Amino acid sequence: MNTGGARPGGELVRLSGVHKVYGRGLNAVHALNDINMQVASGEMVAICGPSGHGKTSVLNLIGMLETATEGSVVVANLLVSKLSEQARADLRSELIGYVFQSFSLIPVLTALENVMLPLMLRGRVAAPAQAEARGYGAELLARLGLKTQTHRYPARLDASQCQRIAIARALLTQPRLVVADEATSRLDNGSVRLVMDLFASLQRDHGTTFVVSTRDQRQLSRATRTLQLNEGRLSSTPSDTRRTLRVQG
Repeated sequence: MNTGGARPGGELVRLSGVHKVYGRGLNAVHALNDINMQVASGEMVAICGPSGHGKTSVLNLIGMLETATEGSVVVANLLVSKLSEQARADLRSELIGYVFQSFSLIPVLTALENVMLPLMLRGRVAAPAQAEARGYGAELLARLGLKTQTHRYPARLDASQCQRIAIARALLTQPRLVVADEATSRLDNGSVRLVMDLFASLQRDHGTTFVVSTRDQRQLSRATRTLQLNEGRLSSTPSDTRRTLRVQG
C-alpha cells in the first residue's frame, strides 16, 4: 500500500514485553525492562535518554544485531527470534541501513569506496547496478557536503566528515528502515542541517522510516515522535503525548 511519502503507514516494527539481560547470575545487567513500542512505516522516531540507559540496546534489537532475552521483536511482519542467523543477516541487508556510533570505516578505502561497501559485500553485482550505485553514493556524499572528499581516505578526514560518510553508507541501498545511533553527536550545526534535510527528504519522497537514538536537541526537534528511555524503561516524553501512537513501559 502506498503510504503517501512520510505519512505513517502500516506497522514496520513492534517490540512487545522486551527484556534484555547481559551476563548471568551476580554479573547480570538488566539493560531493558518490559519495552513495548511500535514504529509505523514513514515515521522518524527519536529515542532519547542518558548515556548507558539502554538506547543502543533498543536499536540493536530493532536492527537485528541482537536478540531479546524475553519478549518479541517483529520487523516487517517477521518474528526475529524465529529467524536463523543467516536469515536475520539477509533481512538486515535488504531492509536496514545502520549508522553506528563508531564510524567503522575501512582505512584503505576512499570515502566513496566506503559508501559503496554494502554493495561490495553482496558479492557479484551487475555492472549497470554498480554504476548506478556509485552515482547515488557520490550524490549522497555531495548532499552531505562532501563532494570534494570522495577520493580521500579516512585518515585525511576529520570526525565530522567520517560520520557523514558512515551515514551515506547506511543510505546507499535505499533501505526501508534506517537505524542511527547518535548519528549527529560529532557534527556542527551546518552538518546536522544537511543530515536532517537529507533524512527528511527520504522520509517525504520515499517513505523511509528512521529510528534514531540521540541526546541532540537539533535532531530531536525534527522527529515525528520522541520517546524517553531511563534505566531501561521507555515512555513518551511529556511534550510528545499527542504525537505518540502507542507506547507503554
